[in-house]
Order: sequence, then C-alpha cells, then structure tokens
Amino acid sequence: MTITNNYLTHNRPYIKRAKTTAIAVHWVGNPGTSAINNRNYFNSTSRSVSSNYIVGLQGEVICCIPDEEMSWCTNAANSYTVSIETCHPDWTGAFGSRTYASLVELTAQLCRKYGLHPQHGGVIRHYDVTGKVCPKWFVPASKGGSDTADEAHWKKFLSDVAAAMGIGNAAVSKPASTNTLRYDWKQGQAVRLYKTRTQLFVNDTATKAAGTLPAGVYYIYDGKQCKLGRFRITTHKEYCGKTPAGKYVTGYVSVDNFREI
Repeated sequence: MTITNNYLTHNRPYIKRAKTTAIAVHWVGNPGTSAINNRNYFNSTSRSVSSNYIVGLQGEVICCIPDEEMSWCTNAANSYTVSIETCHPDWTGAFGSRTYASLVELTAQLCRKYGLHPQHGGVIRHYDVTGKVCPKWFVPASKGGSDTADEAHWKKFLSDVAAAMGIGNAAVSKPASTNTLRYDWKQGQAVRLYKTRTQLFVNDTATKAAGTLPAGVYYIYDGKQCKLGRFRITTHKEYCGKTPAGKYVTGYVSVDNFREI
C-alpha cells in the first residue's frame, strides 16, 4: 500500500483533534469513481464534506487531510475519528480485492498508531453514528445495505484488520505519542520546509499557490495562525515582526509543511 499526500486546500477545517478513539469507514456512494475524482470533489464542492483518506479502485490511497486533524465526514463523530472513504465499482457497495486489501492495511496501520482494537470499538461505520447506509457493503440488507443479517461482511473486515495487526482479543498498547502537527509556532522560530517545492500563497484564503519555495530553513514571521492553517514566514530571523509586513513577509505556508529544527 502506497499513501500519496494530496492535501485539500478547501474543506479542510485545520482543527487538530484532542483525542482519537475510532477509525470511521465510509463508501463514496458514487460507483466507478477513483480516489482522485473524489479528492477533487472534496476540494471544489460548496458542501462542507471531506475525508482524511480515500482508498481507490486500484488500491491506491490518498491522504486528503493529515489524520491528526478533523475532517467533515462522520457527523457528530468528526471530533474523535479518523475517516476513510472507500471507492467501489457498483451499487452493491462491494469492494474490489485491491481496494479491500488496502482498506484493511490502512485501517490496521491507523489502529496501531492510535492504540485502537478493531473488534473492541476501535473501528466503526458511518452507519453506527447516524444510521446512514454507509458503507453499504457493511450495513445489513434489512437496513438498506448489502450485508447479511448477522453482519458477516462487517465482522470479517474487523477480523481481517485484527489479523493484519497480529492480534486477537488481546488489549492494544497505547502509543506514547501520535500527533506530529503543531500549531503553536512562535515569532522568530526557525522551521524547515522539507519538500523540494513547497506551495507559497499570497494570503490566508487563496486556493491557488502563487509559487513555490525550495527546501530549507525559514522563520515564523509573527506566530499568528491564519486561516486554512497557514503561517506567515520570512527568510531572515531579523525580519520577524517588522513592518510593513509586505516588505518582510515571504508569504503564507500551510503548517503541514513545517518540520522542527
């Protein structure tokens, strides 16, 4: 399984969850569409809808929002779940073999990261939160889904995730730390942009990048978190906090591009 980070610039709340107690599984409800199709829909629709991950028809996985952050996917459970949308070829909602394999692997990986047990409430369906028929393959036919009365599809999935984790009914140890994103950067603090080309924006609402910055060390201009999870940065520490800002600020960069030095 390969995960491609293709973060949303729209429909991303930029809110870090205080806790993560479950992984929420969904279906896209649009047969035959790819992971990138659904990612691009999230990034352009006027609806407030998004997901942390999308698993595609070929088993490809796109991360739309870092899993430490909230997405708009699971209603009242957004504040404590990582969301996974899953592509499917037809209206039965059944997942292809490559899609299913990646879904199992991704769910197991996230359960390990957050110390969750898939068979003890650590993995849920959208259906469990709102009663919505989602994902259809894991909801009983009597409720409008495609699963059996005893939820054989769903139980097998949870069992497969547990097997991928190498566990049965044993407790899962909680990791010491899971979150990596920070939103408490201070004025004058040095940060490293780790990508070869990092998107640079002219303000905190622009959806199209004005250009890119090379990897290297930059400085937090004033320590104020702007909209869309962006901070103003500059190229020299002595520029931090100086006015006029237009003279000293290099631009706006999303927080997920920063690494501590």
